[in-house]
Amino acid sequence: MHTKDLARALNAFAGIADFDRSNELHRLAAFLERGKNKTIAARLKSTTPSTRYPLRLKESLAAIETGLRSAGAIKPSIALAEIQKLFAGRPGATVDDFLEEVSRPPQLPNATVRRFKSANESLAKSIYADLAAVMSDVHSFHARLAELISSTSAGTATWTLVANQFIGNHRAYRDRSAAIRAIKLHFDASSRHDPDIHGINSC
Repeated sequence: MHTKDLARALNAFAGIADFDRSNELHRLAAFLERGKNKTIAARLKSTTPSTRYPLRLKESLAAIETGLRSAGAIKPSIALAEIQKLFAGRPGATVDDFLEEVSRPPQLPNATVRRFKSANESLAKSIYADLAAVMSDVHSFHARLAELISSTSAGTATWTLVANQFIGNHRAYRDRSAAIRAIKLHFDASSRHDPDIHGINSC
């Protein structure tokens, strides 16, 4: 189930609730409708579980989940169960405070933070600049990338910085090869949709 589908369902259920419960369901639905339409699991990856939550809203979601499961609507009930993972900590928060807290992106694990300390930022910028200079030609890009892979001593942390800048994400890669592979995949996907990049028609 996707976020916007669940948002529509919550808005529908809000129509049979009292004013306060209805308002909370509408607010959660609006939160789910923000941004791209993702699966619930994918959306949860960009959120942070709460330290405090609104008890009445959690009770409403639990009741809807139970009703859906009893009626045989297993997938929607699973989606409701997944969303309730955000309701961590203890009860007592307002809906506003709860939604503000869960909207924060998850923090990098300490191990990942320590690993980034070993990155060579200036080398990462140099590698990125070299790649950016040949992005208009597919063959030149792959040739230059191969040269940089073999000629530089950059490790996982440095190549991760290059991938983050090149792709525009903040992902931590498990090793050097994974970061390089991500760069290749992103470039190849972009080049297939960009008619200004040379060499595509021969691919």
